[in-house]
Amino acid sequence: MEAAIGGSFALIIAPLGITALLGFALIFLIWKSGRSYDCWKKRGVPYVKPYPFFGSVLENLGRRIHEVENDRYKKYGAVYGHFEGTSPFLSVADPELVRSVLVKDFHIFSNRRELTTGDVITESMLQLLQGENWKRVRTIVSPTFSTGKIKRMMSIFSSCSKVLVDNYSKFAEKGEPVDVKKIFGAFSMDVIANSAFSTKIDSHNDPNNAFVTAARPFFQNTVPWRLALWLVFPSIVKLFKIKVASPLSTKFFADVTLNIIKERKRTGQTRNDFLQLLIEAADEQKAEEKVAEKGDNILNNYEGETNEEVFKNFKPKKTLSSDELVAQCVIFFLAGFETTASALSFACYYLALNPDIQDKLFKELDETIRAENGELTYESLQGMKYLDNVISETLRINPPAIRLERVASTDYKLGNTGITVPKKTCITIPVYAIHRDPKFYPEPLKFDPDRFLPEERAKRNPYTFMPFGSGPRNCVAMRFALVEVKVCLVYVLSHFRIKACPQTKVPLEYRKGSGLLQPLDVTLLMELRENIPLKN
Repeated sequence: MEAAIGGSFALIIAPLGITALLGFALIFLIWKSGRSYDCWKKRGVPYVKPYPFFGSVLENLGRRIHEVENDRYKKYGAVYGHFEGTSPFLSVADPELVRSVLVKDFHIFSNRRELTTGDVITESMLQLLQGENWKRVRTIVSPTFSTGKIKRMMSIFSSCSKVLVDNYSKFAEKGEPVDVKKIFGAFSMDVIANSAFSTKIDSHNDPNNAFVTAARPFFQNTVPWRLALWLVFPSIVKLFKIKVASPLSTKFFADVTLNIIKERKRTGQTRNDFLQLLIEAADEQKAEEKVAEKGDNILNNYEGETNEEVFKNFKPKKTLSSDELVAQCVIFFLAGFETTASALSFACYYLALNPDIQDKLFKELDETIRAENGELTYESLQGMKYLDNVISETLRINPPAIRLERVASTDYKLGNTGITVPKKTCITIPVYAIHRDPKFYPEPLKFDPDRFLPEERAKRNPYTFMPFGSGPRNCVAMRFALVEVKVCLVYVLSHFRIKACPQTKVPLEYRKGSGLLQPLDVTLLMELRENIPLKN
């Protein structure tokens, strides 16, 4: 009997003991995870309330990230703390403090947050590299986006734009509205395939093309579970080597790149594309490129300080590895596809809603192109100042990246705020919120390209406009992106008057779950013009 009672007692106690053990373990984990949650409180910094394990990211559930960032900026001000998982972050929006982080003290903030992806290709992408590896690859890659190289790609931009015009014409002839986001997405895909790999695809008429299919997982409408896991539990991702990016998509573009390299080595062929330029870039620091860039004003509205001391007298000790070369081709596609399609869609949307601005822009490009006998050249693009202002205002209201990130390599005193930023803390710069702050841009939702007239720009701190980032880690392909967008817009406006229609969503609706600003759809009418300034 005693044995039976004892056995029964043990059966009851055992689960209770396990439950208690699990309970204590959970309490310990919550306590351990919460030790960092007093980081900003003890420094007197306003902060977003954290929750165990998740930090402040639960606010993002069911909401668009840019809306969360903007609301926090309005509520907490230019400097406030927040948490991703158990890691403390500091949001900094004051323009002078932003300058310190991005430029003045770049030696302390030279890295973005580390992303351990479990995939050597992803971790070799320029945007994710750290320290000397980043500096070496950036130095090698930069010449591929020089003025001279971009001029050589003008024919690609033009030929892809002509295909786009043909596709818009089909809708215009029937008087049917069209989701311009889809058409611009196909255009962007065609440009990248052609300019990166000398591969001609017809994304407009072949939406199931392998390039298009492989791209979709990168730009879905929800946060991929791998990325969500990395944001909240980066240590788990690192421990189990979970691949953050879509493995199949990454493998597709890696295989494409490697096969093209292999074929070119076998045949001895060379092409005028990004891949070829990248292969040759390590040995190419030609004086002719520096000469070609003199007088180039394509980046007038976007150039801030770059802190060139970072690269002064720096000579890479080795060229790109095979993985690094493949990685730059993959990120060239990823960084350029969605951002270009969205920027073009946003621009057409605002031009449709502001016909007076559209008429003024058409007048400028019409006069410029006719003066060049119907030809569009790199030099004629530089003369289109109002076009530049239209694009700048588009990118102000809808910057491609919602925020920037930099990590402190040592404890850092943040200006005159009295705040000491702990080593390894990530500083976030809320670009979207800064661009829409009425202190810097009165009536921030109003589309007004004249904000970027030289006299207006001179009144503002340059660190209130950062669509491509700023400082040494700004977007390396900025010139490529701007010229691509400008050429495409010139072709569209030369052939069509863009109009709103009943299906046009006002205000715009944005996709959820992405750090990139993407419209859901932008439905507009394209009306054929009679007198087209461009030669066919």
